[in-house]
Amino acid sequence: MEEEQFLAGRIEKKLSKKAQEFLVKEDIEWDSRLIGEEILGSKAHTVMLWKTGIISRDEAKKILEALEKAKALWLDGKFKLKPEFEDVHLNIENFVIGEAGVEVGGKLHTARSRNEQIILDLRLYLRKEVNSIAEKLIKLIKTFLGLAEKHVETVMPGYTHLQHAQPITFAHWLLAYTEMFFRDLERLEKAYSLINLNPLGAGAIAGTSWPINRKLTTNLLGFDDIQKNSLDVVSSRGEDLAELLFSFSVLMVHLSRLATDLMVWSTYEFRMVEFDDSYAMASSIMPQKKNPDVSELLRGKASTVTCQLLNTLELLRGLPSGYNKDPQESKPYAFKAVENVKLSLEVVDGLISTLKVNRQRMFELANLNFSTATDLADLIVKKTGIPFRVSYQIVGKLVKNVLGKGGKTTDVKIEDLKKASLEVLGKEIVIPEKELKKVLNPLTSIKMKRSEGSPNPKQTLKTIKENLKRVRVEEKKLKLRMEKIRRAEEKLQLMVEEILKQN
Repeated sequence: MEEEQFLAGRIEKKLSKKAQEFLVKEDIEWDSRLIGEEILGSKAHTVMLWKTGIISRDEAKKILEALEKAKALWLDGKFKLKPEFEDVHLNIENFVIGEAGVEVGGKLHTARSRNEQIILDLRLYLRKEVNSIAEKLIKLIKTFLGLAEKHVETVMPGYTHLQHAQPITFAHWLLAYTEMFFRDLERLEKAYSLINLNPLGAGAIAGTSWPINRKLTTNLLGFDDIQKNSLDVVSSRGEDLAELLFSFSVLMVHLSRLATDLMVWSTYEFRMVEFDDSYAMASSIMPQKKNPDVSELLRGKASTVTCQLLNTLELLRGLPSGYNKDPQESKPYAFKAVENVKLSLEVVDGLISTLKVNRQRMFELANLNFSTATDLADLIVKKTGIPFRVSYQIVGKLVKNVLGKGGKTTDVKIEDLKKASLEVLGKEIVIPEKELKKVLNPLTSIKMKRSEGSPNPKQTLKTIKENLKRVRVEEKKLKLRMEKIRRAEEKLQLMVEEILKQN
């Protein structure tokens, strides 16, 4: 069917070339990524039309034969969308009409609207990608946990305000990120629940007078439920994407933070870690350089994803209820964000798996700049009963005095404590030399920690064990989601084949 006849309706003039280019040129390229989803949704809709008696079995067969042919061409890379048919929906429908004739193929669009079709296609696409990203995130968590097991006693300085704070372990740092990633999984799961709702049946805005079965298409496409209010369905285009982009943005913020940590620690001044050559770049002019380009671009990708979230929200802000064309601009954000997040997770997995950790340098830095000062203040309180704030002042004075002499943590002696306490309290405080040295040692300081979630090696091993259990739970939930979709697609295909076998 010719384009000018295909959607004539009230419109008598052919769309101007400039208007067509403005409306379609870029969007049709993005729609080419949704051909599989459009065919899948059309199959489910056709089966439903037959099951409800809206079309005959013979009509359903001819439509499904055309859809199967379109699928085969698409899988061979031979199905190309034509701009003159505006979008993926009309391209598929036009193909079906070309194969089955307008008397039969023209019935494919019965009881549905492009307004709901684009929402359907994007949801079918996004839920698949959410599961793929969750799978990669779980793999990354397992990589972090595996590395953490090797570094439960690898002492390093912890930082606040980029200044030495208190000693932690490299395992503790790794476990902090696993907690972030588990929260990211929770957000993805929530976003998935909002995406995995069936919009079919909403029509253009007010549903349909045809006796459709929304629950049937819900089951055939593996959705969790229907999205009920037809006006809300059409108005909500882009909202589920914004929810997902928020989840992506927080995940990418975590990866960006991780990248910055590693970049700082890889500098000559820190030398705590070194990137493998396979994850670093050379300078074009300085032969001695080993640049952290991968980590830098991770931060850039994070910025891109957060901007895509903001752009999507801006597209939705101020729109009236009902269908509007504006959210079409959010379509590339969906594809680009998915690509960025997937690639970022893969590259971080490789980055961490090949990272060289300098245990000696980490301990050296943790032992230099009074990172155990709080532990000494706590010990003084326990030994003397004086208020913590007074003990804090004593230790602060001690640090200042030792630093004034050009000293470091390992240079602290009982005389330094006596002098500081005399200056603050007017009397000397004495602690056994052995206990003083013990509390100032970063590793023993860490082992003295008792609180749940601390870097204490025993606590760390317990946390790793618990997190491995959490991983198994997340893997099971993901498997169930993917299995539900797989079973639905198999059921749909069996019904299609049953119809196609008709003589």
